[in-house]
Amino acid sequence: MFGFSLTGLDIKDAGVDEIKEPEGGPEVARSKCYGMLAASFNVPDETQFKELTAGTYKERLAEACTELPFEIDVEIEALPAEWSAEDFHSEYLNLFDVGAGGPPCPLYGGVWGADRMKVMEEVVRFYNYFGLKTSEDRRIPPDHLSTELEFMHYLTYREAAAPMPNLAAPYRRAQIDFIDRQLGRWVPKLSEKLSGLDPAPYFTSLVAYSEQLLERDRAHLDEEKD
Repeated sequence: MFGFSLTGLDIKDAGVDEIKEPEGGPEVARSKCYGMLAASFNVPDETQFKELTAGTYKERLAEACTELPFEIDVEIEALPAEWSAEDFHSEYLNLFDVGAGGPPCPLYGGVWGADRMKVMEEVVRFYNYFGLKTSEDRRIPPDHLSTELEFMHYLTYREAAAPMPNLAAPYRRAQIDFIDRQLGRWVPKLSEKLSGLDPAPYFTSLVAYSEQLLERDRAHLDEEKD
């Protein structure tokens, strides 16, 4: 069975407990990939470091990819062998979280547009429409990459769990709109900026993987409409 959880978003009023869990197939694979990527963009902890150094994260992501309805040809790179958990945490913060005047590559979608407040208002409307709100336990902004990927994780899960195509349709339409209006607009900018900074290959490959997943998933959603 697949199972389902969110951390940056609160699902208490979203009706997840009332649906039958999907057991497999390409839509479940899509949801698994989005969920794993969402978790990988949170501030690193010891558990994440151990999964990466042991190779288990890469194995689980590769396994999920085998059932995707499209191919992903980006390889997630390993962390430098000499790194400690503290090195991993420090590099993440220096790239994505701190810096004079802001981090070099902020993980907040609104920063990459002209009006962050407008972006945050729009993503919150997306979440609220489906009975979601940002978690009170984990104060992650609504436009953070991990939060937005979690929303895609949720939408694809609900699509996979829908018992009939007409009940899945609203979740597919929302995926299209959310990629077009949010993730698809700013993740390519993040990827381009990050590749020019020469960070550890793990980070550039993780963002490149996310960019390709969004691009190919968006094309897949168009194909399914025809």
